[in-house]
Amino acid sequence: MLLAAVAALLAAAPALAREPKLSPADRAAINATLDVFVNHAVKRKGVGAAYGVVTPTMRDGMTHKQWENGDIPVYPYPAAGRQFHKWTLFRRTSQEVGIELILAPPTRLERKLGQIAFTVYLKPGHGRWLVDSFIPAATFAPVGKAPVVQGPGDFLGTPGGQTYNRPSLERDAKPSRISAAYIFVPFAGLGLLLAGLAAWGLAHGIRQRRLDRLYAPSPLSIPADGTRARPRHRP
Repeated sequence: MLLAAVAALLAAAPALAREPKLSPADRAAINATLDVFVNHAVKRKGVGAAYGVVTPTMRDGMTHKQWENGDIPVYPYPAAGRQFHKWTLFRRTSQEVGIELILAPPTRLERKLGQIAFTVYLKPGHGRWLVDSFIPAATFAPVGKAPVVQGPGDFLGTPGGQTYNRPSLERDAKPSRISAAYIFVPFAGLGLLLAGLAAWGLAHGIRQRRLDRLYAPSPLSIPADGTRARPRHRP
């Protein structure tokens, strides 16, 4: 067991060594961008102020005036606070930075709204970091509610999909049972069929006997004679 643990640590060492890093200047620039973006675009307050901190891709061809109207491709959320510097870096290249940012609701709404984790991608432009995408990754239960985390897997409809602390739907599913009453359905149908055939046979028999009595030939007044009673000259 000890050797296996050591081997696992050695195997993980290169990955740990490649953990993305950011310079203090980059972190400060990202912090500044997030503060503007969340306070204005996400909160929907003075939306036009966030136009300068997003990429052309995020603007989706919108002019500054159109952006100011508030119909923007950004998930709205009443985030608490004014600074949003507690994020986690998971990707760093020369052309892109990926972070995870968790926003919390204000105290007055914490029993109605839970926290939301966002996956944010930023790209450098005009001497600053610009928001290129801002995607909800997971929603958490409000304060006082059952601890549930909903992520993308909850909305895909895949069997066995589960969240971080919600049991699998497949595991909770119970096998369906058929009521014992349904067992008698085929027998009831067969019984009705047999009863119908019997009724038809009885009615047919009665009708046939009536027809036989109606069209039966009249009985002979003289009994038929035998061969000895037949005259010889008669065939």
